[in-house]
Amino acid sequence: MTSERIAELREEINGLNVQIVELLARRVEVARRIGEAKRERNLPIVDRTREGKVYVRVRELAMEWDLDPEGVEKVFREIVDLCTKAQLEESA
Repeated sequence: MTSERIAELREEINGLNVQIVELLARRVEVARRIGEAKRERNLPIVDRTREGKVYVRVRELAMEWDLDPEGVEKVFREIVDLCTKAQLEESA
């Protein structure tokens, strides 16, 4: 593989990183709105049952895409933590 091809692929990765961060920002915003709705209804911010369902689903998706389910779940645990913190900040 040539240096030029590696540079092209790295540029593609850079573009994907931008998209991932944009999607994370959108997910955090939706999570904040969910947090507002939970507060209006006096519901707890943390919902372990829902989190469990998210992890099961992303593991399934990972397998469909031939990705390591454990690795994908770890990533989503961080994403859920980021969103939970955003919801808790709103309630502080």
